[in-house]
Amino acid sequence: MKQLNDKQEITVFVHSRSETTRTAKNLKETSIERDEVGKFMSGGLATHKILMETAENVKDPGLKNILQFGIGIHHAGLERLGRRLVEELFADGHLQVLISTATLAWGVNLPAHAWFMSLNQLGES
Repeated sequence: MKQLNDKQEITVFVHSRSETTRTAKNLKETSIERDEVGKFMSGGLATHKILMETAENVKDPGLKNILQFGIGIHHAGLERLGRRLVEELFADGHLQVLISTATLAWGVNLPAHAWFMSLNQLGES
């Protein structure tokens, strides 16, 4: 992801719901450690405000804690409203990184400059 130009959307496909949250949390923590908190937001303060307001309407704690960093998660276990909000934020360019299970690949048409698949085997931690 480091080699991609700023402001390009990226989708990362992982094997499980828990891996979406774990991967997003690791990405968030890495951006904090490297002092690159705004790296995954394209619209500056306006985008940050939209993400903060959206996070208030989300029930899933994993999603709520990462939205403000321009990172989203998507899986079948999310409430319908949460999935829809993430899809809209990503399509509108407010989220730069979307970490998802295969649910997103099965019928949701969202723009992404690049996508990545986790190479972990199913069953590995």
